[in-house]
Amino acid sequence: MPKTGASSEPSVWQPLRLTLSADPYNVMVTGEKKVEFRDKAPWIESRLFSKSGDDRQYDRVVFVNGYRKDSPRFSVSFKGYKLVPAGVHVTYSNGLVVDRRGKPTYVISLGDDVRVEHP
Repeated sequence: MPKTGASSEPSVWQPLRLTLSADPYNVMVTGEKKVEFRDKAPWIESRLFSKSGDDRQYDRVVFVNGYRKDSPRFSVSFKGYKLVPAGVHVTYSNGLVVDRRGKPTYVISLGDDVRVEHP
């Protein structure tokens, strides 16, 4: 997978922050799901690209399970992203099905270094 948007200077950049519901969170915190899927939409594009259209640089992604201040969270290294125009379809061990067939989807690649964080 290309390193589009991956950072070469980890200490300089703020993490990309994304919210997850329980099922995706549970397969990601264990390291089973090493990619995050987001529909091509203005909100995620505002996180991936600057106003001038350049890639934003991230060293880590922080995933939060919900919106409460004390919600469970973890971080993992950001390895880049790619746009899959035809969408994706993947099933995980907990029954989570990601079905975005026919929808342009950003696939955000993650590392193996999951760190559970305490709010």
